[in-house]
Amino acid sequence: MLQRVEAAQVEVTLTDFDPDVQQLLDGVLEPLEDSGCASEDPDASADAPLCARLAYRLSYDEETETLESVVYFPARSNPALGQYSRVPAATRRMLPVVTLDAGQPLQLRAGAGLRRILDDRDAKAGAAAFDALAQAVAEAVSALSADPAVAEAVNAVLAVGGTGERIGDAPLTAEQVGFRTEDGSVAALLRTLRAALHLDAGGMLGLAQHGSTVSAVLSMAEAMLLATVPGAVVLADDFGDQLDAPATEHLAALLRARSGQVWLSTRRPEAARAFEPTEVIRLVRHGGVRSHHQLTRIMDRKALIAMRQWHTQLLAALTAPTVAITEGPHDVAVLSMVDRRKPPSFLPLSAHGVRLVASGTGGEGGIGQIPRIANLARQLGFRVLAVIDRDKDSGQTSDELAKIQAACHAVVRLPPGAIERAMGDGLPLQALADASATLTEYGIPDPMGGQLTEAAVTNLCKVIHKQGLHEQFLEALYAEPNAPHPPVISVTLALLELVADPSYSGPQLLDVPALSRPVGA
Repeated sequence: MLQRVEAAQVEVTLTDFDPDVQQLLDGVLEPLEDSGCASEDPDASADAPLCARLAYRLSYDEETETLESVVYFPARSNPALGQYSRVPAATRRMLPVVTLDAGQPLQLRAGAGLRRILDDRDAKAGAAAFDALAQAVAEAVSALSADPAVAEAVNAVLAVGGTGERIGDAPLTAEQVGFRTEDGSVAALLRTLRAALHLDAGGMLGLAQHGSTVSAVLSMAEAMLLATVPGAVVLADDFGDQLDAPATEHLAALLRARSGQVWLSTRRPEAARAFEPTEVIRLVRHGGVRSHHQLTRIMDRKALIAMRQWHTQLLAALTAPTVAITEGPHDVAVLSMVDRRKPPSFLPLSAHGVRLVASGTGGEGGIGQIPRIANLARQLGFRVLAVIDRDKDSGQTSDELAKIQAACHAVVRLPPGAIERAMGDGLPLQALADASATLTEYGIPDPMGGQLTEAAVTNLCKVIHKQGLHEQFLEALYAEPNAPHPPVISVTLALLELVADPSYSGPQLLDVPALSRPVGA
């Protein structure tokens, strides 16, 4: 439920000032604590570095129905009494803060990015070039107006009903008719110009005809050039939304390297890839509660192994509210494929905000990695689920399960056996044998050999696991018209959808029931 507040306020703490800026801030400087916040201790060390706090306050006046905003120094203000020490405009201009505002690129009209770049470099030369363009256009238009074909057409219009004789003080002919852009000014002419590029065999084409990515790259390049201020704090919203993946990462890396500090809001994992994991802040909302999350620096060697999953797994799930961690990539492949094959009446995991993540892609994966990756994901504010095999009971498996439950919000456990067994449980033996026979296309003997026995199914599971033919086997199962979905996998997906809801309050460990084969199979 939304709650009305008296005012909205944002406060920042600034440090590391240039001498000129520090002199402007004399009187509002405060000691800086190790935490990065201003110290309120009157006995703070005189050797402590100095900082300045700035606050932006936005309020609504119900009587006048207007918004009121103020930027002030909290150190010398008392909002409760309505007393604000406002930040002077000169001080604000000295603070090197630049906002990237990417618009339509390569525009010469007044106020456009390219025009500002031109004016900053040589405004007189630019104005001379524009005047020369206007003169050339005027001469070309005069020649166009005098062209016999154009003049004849204009005279034909003016001759209708004596129009040319009635609308002026003297008879009007084509000699008195000319053409110009809007009001005839240079500014109007420049507003009509659009960039064109020769990129390939298609020749010179308008920028829009090259697609949105080219426009976005050029637009961002313009914005970055305009933001080239030494030591500047650069701000950008929705960074990379229209860029391709390599351009997004490259430009984000450039900003990070060239700026004193850069703050990007983005939905693109490629933008976050340009930063250290500890530099990324996730803004999330679970159950109506908004919060922010940031990784702490990891010093533990075992935890560093899990940190590798940031780039390979978690980064791709950056905007998903929930991650479901499996024991390995084969589990992700199977669950994803069955999830994609759901009929339209059933929502996929993505509709529930769930992203499947493998705990590893090789020898470092498996059930032992799940708690470490889960802890990493929870630091970042994800709702964390796990999908695990049901191994034989032992002290080790009990300890592993306890660690996983401690790290995850909910755990879905498959029936006895691995994911390969779960793919076939509950399906007719004949359907498994038919799908098994197709695996010979991959240079191996038929794992079931036409035998409709559970022993043959066990051998099939071993071959699928060893050869990594999970998706190929599922593809063969789905090849038959009206093929049933693997029931155990379907139940697993349904349980993941259930526990993905932040309001879920049922058991933390959910066991997928073992399903028998249809009678007569």
